[in-house]
Amino acid sequence: MDGSYYENKVILDIGCGPRGSLEWASMALRRIGLDPLVKEYLRLGASHHRMEYIDAPSENIPLKDAECDAVFSFNSLDHVEDIDQTLSEIKRVTRPGGIFLLLVEVNHPPTDCELHQLTPKKLVDSLKPEFDCESLQVYKPVANGMYQSIHADEKLPHPEDTTEIGYLSSKFIRTTYICS
Repeated sequence: MDGSYYENKVILDIGCGPRGSLEWASMALRRIGLDPLVKEYLRLGASHHRMEYIDAPSENIPLKDAECDAVFSFNSLDHVEDIDQTLSEIKRVTRPGGIFLLLVEVNHPPTDCELHQLTPKKLVDSLKPEFDCESLQVYKPVANGMYQSIHADEKLPHPEDTTEIGYLSSKFIRTTYICS
């Protein structure tokens, strides 16, 4: 997806971290990083980034219904406390026709930091009927982590049904809006 897609769009990065994850999106109307550690990030210098930070958990996103054109969750979804509530909030804030881009480790047992064992099938099913899965890949892990694994491009077969530990990369399109 080239940068022109994001022109005049509202972009939300869930679990954005302290490094200015959306500074690249200068063409966007609004760039929002959501993270429950924002106060600490601002103390570390994040206030100098060309994006807005919101200090809130993903289970309670302080944005209007259908406000976002694009929602990202890169290496953060398995860290949230309540997966179902987070996915409900992603559905709520993503406008019809908007996208949800997801990168997350799948099929690993829970740890102290990554609280959930996510499977590709569960994620796809949990986002239905509001989202259609446009693309989904699961990459075999390499020694240096998620982004290096995706770059190595060793895809696991049958990604939605795989039970092997790997890194899921997916794009979902918001198809419907159901009032709650």
